[in-house]
Amino acid sequence: MKNLYLRSAVALACALSLAACGGDDDGTMQLSGAVEGVTIAGLVLQNKGGPDLKVEPFASNFVFPDLIASNTDYDVTIKSAPSNATCKMINGKGKSSAYGIGQIGVSCTLIPHDVKGKIVGLSSGPLVIINGTYRLTIPANQSAFNLTQLDADGKTKRGEVGETQAYGLSVLQQPPGLTCRIDNAVGTMAKADVDNILITCN
Repeated sequence: MKNLYLRSAVALACALSLAACGGDDDGTMQLSGAVEGVTIAGLVLQNKGGPDLKVEPFASNFVFPDLIASNTDYDVTIKSAPSNATCKMINGKGKSSAYGIGQIGVSCTLIPHDVKGKIVGLSSGPLVIINGTYRLTIPANQSAFNLTQLDADGKTKRGEVGETQAYGLSVLQQPPGLTCRIDNAVGTMAKADVDNILITCN
């Protein structure tokens, strides 16, 4: 009978303090966050240097498999980013509370490249071409173009295309008296600038 009481006391002590008996910390909260801009595999996260968490392409969120308890420090970091993007962690470090965990996020931006090419026969102008919603006006007598342009601030670029993104150029407005066509106008951005596009005007 004495041994039974002893075993019961030990079991009660373990229930009150799992860590002291080699158990878990009875976590009840998911360590998770939002993800944007991931189009290929390669994003790997860690919490406090723990096991890797791989984030799948086009995922909108991540969730670590282990729950954490209230009043627990967390430090989510990016171990590796996809090869086609740069990623930053948002609010990755903090402490859980009775109210939950702060808004954690990972934002990835695709590495951009130029879309450019040659022009033949543009004796009048302007010629207006588009890629999606982006518009480029090309004056007469130009022999080359680059879809990427600097804004008035001299810093912000427009018209670049991120790696793995599709592009498709078309003519929005023909130049006076000419008809222009675009060869090699459609494709998917790889790891370098696209420079094989040819605009021919007759």
